[in-house]
Amino acid sequence: MKARTTLYDLLGLTPEASEADIHAAHVRLFNHYKSGTHGLQPMDAENQIKVIKEAYWILSDPGRRDAYDASLAAPVPPASDLPPVTGSVPLKVEIADVKWTPGRIMLSIIGGLMIIGMSIQIFFSVFAFKQAGRVASGEAAAEAQERVMAAEKRQMYGTLDDKEIAAQEAREAEERAESRRRAEEQRLEYARKEEERKREWALREREQYADRVSSDLERAEQSARQKAEWEKRQKEEAARRADMEEERRIQERVARERMRWQQELQR
Repeated sequence: MKARTTLYDLLGLTPEASEADIHAAHVRLFNHYKSGTHGLQPMDAENQIKVIKEAYWILSDPGRRDAYDASLAAPVPPASDLPPVTGSVPLKVEIADVKWTPGRIMLSIIGGLMIIGMSIQIFFSVFAFKQAGRVASGEAAAEAQERVMAAEKRQMYGTLDDKEIAAQEAREAEERAESRRRAEEQRLEYARKEEERKREWALREREQYADRVSSDLERAEQSARQKAEWEKRQKEEAARRADMEEERRIQERVARERMRWQQELQR
């Protein structure tokens, strides 16, 4: 009779294994089949990994593990004494008359009851396993989530122990903090440069405005000087014309007086 292969056998453990043993075996087998040194075909290795993950999923949760252990406790129906049926062995059926003696009848009844009892026990074991999976909530669900996270952490960090994992996580946290600090420094430096650029732009704008105002004042002063000079020249020209006009009138008056005196003398 062939021994029954259990999930504990798949992980190389005994039913008395602790949760830490289950985690360690899962990580060890996962890394083994992922490393490529197992000598199996890629498809076979992937199938082994799936089987290991399924076994770990059941055994890592207390509710699922209890239901599975209960199913292991159920008696296994006896194997048939007939040889296994394969494609290369023909099936021979011999029909003979069966003599039903009281002992044979009693054994048949007992065997039927045992089969019915084992079927009922297997049904309730499967039902309890599914029910445990359904009702896992609250703290049980949180613990299962923590175990899944721990398993993922062990898959991520490989064979590192908890102390090394904590040290690596601390280094990663420091690196993230340092990255955030550098990003904040870059942001502050950019903000400082942007503020300086705005101040320089405002100063340049004020300087350009002052230059425009100064240029406008110079043009206004120059225009005022030119206007004053023009008005001065106009006044000087008007005064010169007035002087010339006065001199002309004086000369005309002198000429008239001279002519009058000449006429007086001729008489």
